[in-house]
Amino acid sequence: MTTTAKDAPVQLTSKSGASYRSGVEPSLSIQKAGFAVDVNWPPSEEWVNLPQDVANATHITRYKLVENPLPPPDSGAIYFQWTRFFTNTAHYDFFFEDKTHDEYENDRYINRDHYTDYNSADPTIIRVRGV
Repeated sequence: MTTTAKDAPVQLTSKSGASYRSGVEPSLSIQKAGFAVDVNWPPSEEWVNLPQDVANATHITRYKLVENPLPPPDSGAIYFQWTRFFTNTAHYDFFFEDKTHDEYENDRYINRDHYTDYNSADPTIIRVRGV
């Protein structure tokens, strides 16, 4: 079994200044195969339920990709043009590639609805990877 950088022990310091280490119990590490699947997920205001073969391959059952309204000019809010929501069925570190070939990571440990806010000139998701 290999230990990924994210699973490697981390040296930390307690509130009182004592050193300690935190990590993942090797016997509890998740054994799973990575994947890379070409998809075509254009913007959609409504949830899109994925075909069973795509859901099985990506461990994602549905998505929606919505364009966000501009905030008021004086709000000082950080603005992201797009929000991609998805529902996963297994823990993976997901990578979503859009048509500009930019990639957005979303590492999920809980199976439920998640989202990623991002900016893109062409937000359609064309590839999903999981590691």
